[in-house]
Amino acid sequence: MERHRQPGEPRLTAASLNFAAMGTLMQKMPTYTRYTSHAHAVAAERVFRRAMGARLKECGDRLLGVVEKKAQIMSGEMEQTIDVLVDRIGEIFRKLDREGVVTLVGGSARTIAEIELIDSRLVLLIEESLELVNNLGTDVPAAAWFKTDAARLARGLAEFSKLTEERNYLLGLGWESEFRPKARHVS
Repeated sequence: MERHRQPGEPRLTAASLNFAAMGTLMQKMPTYTRYTSHAHAVAAERVFRRAMGARLKECGDRLLGVVEKKAQIMSGEMEQTIDVLVDRIGEIFRKLDREGVVTLVGGSARTIAEIELIDSRLVLLIEESLELVNNLGTDVPAAAWFKTDAARLARGLAEFSKLTEERNYLLGLGWESEFRPKARHVS
């Protein structure tokens, strides 16, 4: 049973709802100045990317769960909205799955500062996405959610996708990295 907020009561955020998961994600944010080798950089990136992916998977699973449980009372438009949101999460997974040799673009200090800002924004977007998805009731999907929160979630996922691509570029993992042979480094 979902508890309703009282007037003036602060709205809980996803971090409040799942503090341990968000804390774990923040702990896995890479410390770029500590990248001592290509292998260390790739390993740290993989850990952070998988942690972000796990939180986004929670969003997708929740959306799909609502469709599964309440398909008979959802309109075709509502189901299509959820399909689009889940597809956007899938697109983000493909961007998070990029690997290669991490080579910071441009001056290291400036690039690291940019990446750290992006990482912070990505964590906030995940937090907001979890909050929005948790607003979708499991008993009866509210039509109001599809009018307001679904649009906010779509915008947040689009921004997440754009920032992930920018982050990939700054790390030397732009789309062109998919066409480079995977280099083997022994450290």
